[in-house]
This record gives sequence, C-alpha cells and structure tokens, in this order.
Amino acid sequence: MSAILDRQYVHDIAFRLDKFKRKSNCLYNFRCPICGDSKKHKNKARGYLFERKNAFFYKCHNCQASMSFGNLIKFLDPILYKKYCVDRYKSGEIGVKPHKKYNYTFKPVRFDSKDTYNKVLFPMSKLPEDHEAIVYLKLRKIPQDKIDSLFFVDDASKLSQLSDDYKGKIHTNEPRIVFPFYDENENLVGVTARAIRGEKFLLRYIVVRINDNSPMLFNLNKINKDETIYVTEGCFDSMFLDNSIAVGNANLKSTINHLPKEKLVLIYDNERRNANIRGQMRWSLLGNIKICIWPKSIVEKDINEMIMKNRTKEEIIDIINKNTFSSPRGLLEFQRWESNC
Repeated sequence: MSAILDRQYVHDIAFRLDKFKRKSNCLYNFRCPICGDSKKHKNKARGYLFERKNAFFYKCHNCQASMSFGNLIKFLDPILYKKYCVDRYKSGEIGVKPHKKYNYTFKPVRFDSKDTYNKVLFPMSKLPEDHEAIVYLKLRKIPQDKIDSLFFVDDASKLSQLSDDYKGKIHTNEPRIVFPFYDENENLVGVTARAIRGEKFLLRYIVVRINDNSPMLFNLNKINKDETIYVTEGCFDSMFLDNSIAVGNANLKSTINHLPKEKLVLIYDNERRNANIRGQMRWSLLGNIKICIWPKSIVEKDINEMIMKNRTKEEIIDIINKNTFSSPRGLLEFQRWESNC
C-alpha cells in the first residue's frame, strides 16, 4: 500500500518541483530541490523519484542526495509531511528504511482486456436501491445520471487485476465506489476507488493507473474544449458543474498540459488553512490561470458539501462565476482571501 499512497502524494508536491515530468508509473524526474541542480543549464533535471520494494525513494545524480520519499516531503513541506505520516499510520504502514544502493529497471505497462475490466468493475446502474454504495451516493445527493456512470468493486484487492504494476500491491479488501477515468477516445486509462465505510484505518482513495501515457482527468471524454472548463479537486464536485473535470488531488494547475489554458477555471477546495492549496492557488495566479476565490460567506469545504447544505447547482455556478479572477486583480483578491486564514 505504501507505493500507492506515495503516488498520491507525488501529485501534491509536483507543482513545487521545477521541470517535473512523469517518466512512468514508478519513475518521476525533476530539478533537484536540494542543490538546485545545474546553475548553467536551466533545463537539466537530475533528481529522480523511483519505486523500489513497494515504496518510493529520492536520488539526485548531481549532489548525490539520497532519501526516502517521506523525507523529501518533509524537506519541501513540513505541514504536508505530518498529513503524510497520518495517512501512512491509517494504512497500517510503518517507516521504510532507504537503501544505500538502488538498482531499478522499468518495464512497459501491459494493457488488460475489456474482459478483465468487466470482471472487476460492476456497473453502479445494476445495483439495487438499498445497496450500501447507492445509499452512500444518494446521501451525498449525487444526481442519478452521474451515479449510473460509476462502478462498484466488492473487494478492493481486485483492482490490482487492472494493471500489472499493481499486482500484489493492494492488500485491502473492503468494497469501494469506482470513478473511471477515460481518455478522449473513451479508453479506460485509470480508476480512483473511494472507500464508503467509515473505518479509520482505510485509505480514503486508491488510485490505479492503467495507461501512463494518458492524463488522469475525470470526465475528459465528455467536455467541450471550446467552452469554459471548470476544474475541481474531487470527482464528486465535478458532478454538479457542466463541462467540468476533476484531477483527484490539489494539483489543478497540471491540467494546462492537456487543455487550453485560456478556457480553464481552477476551483480549489475552500480550505484557507491548507498551505498546499494556498501555494497551488498562488502558483496558478502567477501563471495567469483563472481561479475561483471563494468569498468569505462560503463556509463549506467544497461543492459537494454546499449541495448537501441545500445550495442549488445554479447558485453555486453563479458564485463561482462572480468570484473567478486572473492576475493582476486575482493576486489582490487572493491576498485578501489569505489574510482571513
């Protein structure tokens, strides 16, 4: 489970890493944040995150820095590191000691057949109304047509059958709701599985990538690129907005690599005290990307919570459109918003 958790946190620190690039599901490359990498060549990137023995480690081939992934997070963001430790504890993981020498090889992803998908993923539309997954989604006020687009897995360990990279690495067996991620040609490129029971030791989300060459963007196959595209963190939130996608984490800025920048409106969760989100918002504005800055009157954490508190979809869209900014005014509005933290 450690490598799966680590991959989720890679997305949370990616925006802090210069020249960040995903080489494969188990290898990431960027300029070393410790030594700053080459002073003469700004495009050189000699820092690597790689997987070994079901955990991630960091190695810089410039300064020779070597450490566990957890220690890299601690160096970049001590607050995020505390959350990482809590999530590791919840997943039953204990500290992993880094090895002095790393010998690693990478094999290409093998695509599984649709027959495998059908054996693992059960359509939500075929579940009875009193099924725990349906009841959970109804309590969150998810629209019926959106519920019908999701899947269910009765045993989370079955998700490892979707890709060779995950075989033998998912050891939890509770039921989960599954969000499918498709590319623009309707090919399944990955899934995110959400826990529906309240056990404290469960990881809330498990992410399985099937195709490393395609972006993991929920609803990418349904959007119109000629219209405004709303980008949310959570898949549930995107279900209440027209022409919306979700990235499944706080790295909303990553969408500019795949979609027209001028059409995007990034909608971060309303968490003023979250240093990671504040950093992402600031970086987005400095990159001249439009973002929604929630007004002080909004106390809910995200769009789904607003819906559950009886705000209408139309009301929420109106709030978003009236509070969407880009630089330079966006930076001024952000400073006002941040001062209320």
